[in-house]
Amino acid sequence: MSEKVRVRVIYEDPEVFFENGRKIEEIIETDTGHPVIQTKSLPPFIVPQELTQDAIAKLKAITGIRVDELPKEDE
Repeated sequence: MSEKVRVRVIYEDPEVFFENGRKIEEIIETDTGHPVIQTKSLPPFIVPQELTQDAIAKLKAITGIRVDELPKEDE
């Protein structure tokens, strides 16, 4: 199994959410095996997730979002 990295995904603009939100959710849901937890604001704030490098690469390929790596919770 691939090592997972804790990341925060941030929409740079509400329009990006409307254009790519479902695709971003699908990438995260497929990788984690559970629904995305996010706020109801526009654009929503996605709770940090632990994702594989493959999922991170797919997210980074989407224009208009920022994917920030975070330290592990126990660090």
